[in-house]
Amino acid sequence: MEACQIENILYAGIVGDALGVPVEFKKRDSYYLDDMTDSGTWEQPKGSWSDDTSFSLPLMENLTEGGNYDQLMKKFDNYMFHNQYTPDDQTFGIGNTCTKAIRNWSVNHYSALKSGDTSVYANGNGALMRLAPLAIHLMDEPDLQKRLKLTKNYTSLTHRHPRAIVGSYIYLEILHALLNGQPFRRVLETLPDKLTKALQNQPDELAELPNYEAMFKSDFDTTLRQNIKSTGYVVDTLLTCTWCVLNSTSIDSAVILAVNLGDDTDTVASITATLASCEMLSDHISDEWKKQLRNQDLLKSIIEPFAKSEAKQDKSLIA
Repeated sequence: MEACQIENILYAGIVGDALGVPVEFKKRDSYYLDDMTDSGTWEQPKGSWSDDTSFSLPLMENLTEGGNYDQLMKKFDNYMFHNQYTPDDQTFGIGNTCTKAIRNWSVNHYSALKSGDTSVYANGNGALMRLAPLAIHLMDEPDLQKRLKLTKNYTSLTHRHPRAIVGSYIYLEILHALLNGQPFRRVLETLPDKLTKALQNQPDELAELPNYEAMFKSDFDTTLRQNIKSTGYVVDTLLTCTWCVLNSTSIDSAVILAVNLGDDTDTVASITATLASCEMLSDHISDEWKKQLRNQDLLKSIIEPFAKSEAKQDKSLIA
């Protein structure tokens, strides 16, 4: 994959994030959005991105540097406590589960892979939202078990319940297949059996697969909009983003569909944009939206080296 394609995927996710920030938590159909706006929920300037991007940037940087899990947690700590990786040197909107995990590592001195919350009530989308760079990093990795192990580890930094881990498995395996040229509908058709076989030695994760079964049905795309739940619950998020892409013909149209569903608009729009850009590799996110993003210098300083590194054929993967 070329560096410019990688950059398009990453910027698409950030654009989706920024489009959704002003209307996060708003009720569906109480607004209509098809462009960048300011103020709103978080009273931020136009083009401001949220924790979705502020957690993704450290991951990109860490993968480029070949850093370990503790080094990544330190970057998360720098974001939460020192306003790094932010659009305007201001941290806002970090979810409770991510906050708890960072405090577990920073204040309570948990090991990185034990910092994530194991509670069934900690199954938000806070890991899902940041993992696209890992999917790009693993694009050329043929070993499914190795991909799943790394996905579990990077998820567990903040979310350790098996349901959240399975959500990450599904998301990253979809991205892996799309990046390797498989059609989205074909991926959805074959992935359940693939994961069922792969998780035979992970009974806790295997037991969570049925929570996601609706998205794999052949007629899922015909689900009525009123039955699509755009909440921050990891299952709802993954189903909603899949539905948006299945019902769109471009990255931009998928993002607009997602951002107008209400509730967790920034994360839903960001993940939808990422999925759409991986499926439609020849399409590009709107340049008009992209150029309105805040803190372009920071974005460029992290995204360009990551994309250049990952575009190389000979990549060494983090264990």
